[in-house]
Amino acid sequence: MIEKQVKPIVKKIAVNDYVMENMFCAPKGALGRLGGQLMSRDRWLPAWVLDLLEINPSDSVLEVGSGPGLGLQLAAARAHQGRVVGVDLSETMLEMARHRNHAQIDAGHVELHYGAADKLPFDDAAFDKAMTMNSLHLWPDPIAGLREIKRILRPGGCIAVAFTRFSYTSADKFDSQLLDAGFRDVSLHTGEPGSCALGRA
Repeated sequence: MIEKQVKPIVKKIAVNDYVMENMFCAPKGALGRLGGQLMSRDRWLPAWVLDLLEINPSDSVLEVGSGPGLGLQLAAARAHQGRVVGVDLSETMLEMARHRNHAQIDAGHVELHYGAADKLPFDDAAFDKAMTMNSLHLWPDPIAGLREIKRILRPGGCIAVAFTRFSYTSADKFDSQLLDAGFRDVSLHTGEPGSCALGRA
């Protein structure tokens, strides 16, 4: 009797893990596109993060884990004389970001790259600002990824690490992770959109 009750629960957990993996953790296929559509509904978090970063018109901005490209779109509107670059490990997300930002990509204002946080394909000190939203907890080595972002930031450049308030991830380690990665002037902000830690290279 107990075995009959447990099996459906185990099956449900396995299905939920599969759905979460393919929708949000490593988005791919139809589930990944659905996850990307859901991610694109939250304009509040990226808009708030860009406010905290104080994006200037000529800034070069990098988003690691850029997903379906909403953050890139909003950043490009603010850094309209600068450079906006997205990096993601999901081909599905890159495809969605490419569709969303096709005009800015064609104009050479937005770039998309396939890649991981700990191996960014950019020169040292190439960016003024960097951000990552709802992705740090998925990195195999968050500290290594943050150190790599510090490498590509100009001295004094700012990073924002943020999570939506609906995320199951806690912001408890944000400040310590940034400090361990070598960032300074670290501060934690909470608001209606979620939590965001800022640090300077």
